[in-house]
Amino acid sequence: MSEAANQQASYIVAEGKKRGATRDVRPEAAHDRFYTVLRVHAGDAILTDNWHTNEVLAHAKRNFEGYTFQMRTLEAWGATVENDRRGYYTAGGRVWVLDLELAAGKKPRVAPPTQ
Repeated sequence: MSEAANQQASYIVAEGKKRGATRDVRPEAAHDRFYTVLRVHAGDAILTDNWHTNEVLAHAKRNFEGYTFQMRTLEAWGATVENDRRGYYTAGGRVWVLDLELAAGKKPRVAPPTQ
């Protein structure tokens, strides 16, 4: 494996509480693929209605819905992009589903869906 290919196998986290940590990123997680997160939800999971679950879901919605991210950024944050329409993110011991839309590039935040 060439040195250039080996360097792209890791991603240095630039912000947040894990700043400076190195995360593995798949080679398919390209710099030039952008996704807008349309919705964060639990999929078909049955959630317990308690403070912790509600706080984690609210946090994921505030920080993902309506924003456009590079594929590499989503994966560095721990999300898994399954295809151009669906991704998964683990937070608070639960797996959250990300409804995605392929975007042409970085763009301003779109209005989150109304409840």
